[in-house]
Amino acid sequence: MLSRCCLYGLTSFFFFATGFSHFNLVERMKEHQVVSERLVPAPSSVKLMSFGFDRLLADYYWLQLVSYVGDAELQSADKYSKAEQYIDLVVELDPNFISAYWFASFIIGGDLKSPARAAEILEKGINNNPDSWYIPFIAGINQFLFARDQIRAAKYYRRAAQFPEAPDWLVRQAEILETNSPLIVKEANSWHSVYKSTAEGPVKEHARERCVWLWVQVYKTAPNDAYRNRAREVLRELGVDVGSLKKPE
Repeated sequence: MLSRCCLYGLTSFFFFATGFSHFNLVERMKEHQVVSERLVPAPSSVKLMSFGFDRLLADYYWLQLVSYVGDAELQSADKYSKAEQYIDLVVELDPNFISAYWFASFIIGGDLKSPARAAEILEKGINNNPDSWYIPFIAGINQFLFARDQIRAAKYYRRAAQFPEAPDWLVRQAEILETNSPLIVKEANSWHSVYKSTAEGPVKEHARERCVWLWVQVYKTAPNDAYRNRAREVLRELGVDVGSLKKPE
């Protein structure tokens, strides 16, 4: 089976050899539209003309999505209004595209403030990827950070923890959500889990920034030494000089 890297290399040949017009159609549409009004085709239309190259086209539209959400002008112009269509298109073309489900949580659930819609996509991802611990974990993140449903988030964490390759801290995360711990501690732990489970890049750096800010607040306002010591431990792990922080009164 060809890897995705090989498929990227075959993209140009594929479109030339088959005479497939989909790529050219997309390019022509882009020429006649301002970027903020770009048209995202329906999954059914793309699959109708894909000649079985669904995964290859999923890669193409994934790159379009990454370009779209990374455009600062678009962020201020249309607030990711096309992101849901892109994500839906990618996962319909390739239900095993794990990274797209991550975007479903953080873009649709977070930026677009539609955690219920994100949950629908994530449930579909769980059903299509029964051997993946990562998607139920992300579904838990969506429930806690964006839907603010701690109990449902804990259930997803426990579901993810059942997989042998799942990190051992998932059960502890579920236990924390089920306790009466301060909400800021729970949120700090959730961002810490995102930081630990994400590859190097801007997403991991954003998770680190949120994690540092939240744990600093916990350190400064913790009601007891247990929380304060936990904050100190995580901040040191993240490379923060705890000694430079203002001592809690």
